[in-house]
Amino acid sequence: RDIFCAGRVAEEDLKRVAAATGGTVQTSVNNIIDEVLGTCEIFEEKQVGNERFNIFNGCPSGQTATIVLRGGADQVCYM
Repeated sequence: RDIFCAGRVAEEDLKRVAAATGGTVQTSVNNIIDEVLGTCEIFEEKQVGNERFNIFNGCPSGQTATIVLRGGADQVCYM
């Protein structure tokens, strides 16, 4: 039904995605109404190394970006 549902997500991340997509955080998929659903133009799930990332593009209220830095060891990626 073109609905994305994730489990075990940090509360901060839930709030960030809800704000960007215009949706509301739900604790159940029962009796969902249109008013609580968010939208984005493109949703992708990508794997980088051993980590999986959910990518939301074209969010109506999106004002952030994420950059993923990877290196062979912690010492390779300096901030």
